Amino acid sequence: MVPRKLFLTAGSDLDQDREGVERPLARCVVGEGRCAVTLAVFAQGHDRVLRVTGGRAHVGAVALGVPADPGTGRAYTALAVVPGHAEGPLAEEGASRLSTATARACVALVGIHQDDATPEEIAAIVRNAREGFARLVAQLAGGAATRDAGRSEES
Repeated sequence: MVPRKLFLTAGSDLDQDREGVERPLARCVVGEGRCAVTLAVFAQGHDRVLRVTGGRAHVGAVALGVPADPGTGRAYTALAVVPGHAEGPLAEEGASRLSTATARACVALVGIHQDDATPEEIAAIVRNAREGFARLVAQLAGGAATRDAGRSEES
């Protein structure tokens, strides 16, 4: 028999607008043009889901971060990467950083694609994603439910 506490009523743990569309707990866009990265954190019950996109959104990598020890704040991570994709390190870093900051399990879904991206553009995209992680951690640690932290000038 499955415990009844696993069943939730529709929308019971979602932050939704009047039309029933789920709203992020925190969101930011970092960078501009081809190097812009959008990050958003959603509630999944007590836990968190981080979505990171840029260019043509897709699922390139998924990572799970779980706080391993409340005393150290270090997170355990597990990673799955779609063959041929390079988002794994960002997914792992995002899941680990948010999990550690929130003391909750966090799944990070990362999919960033720009056709013919130059090495400089790739480096800027990675910097923007990392800046976005820092912004989200600050928003969530402060209890903010800010919908958009704005754009950086970095591209």
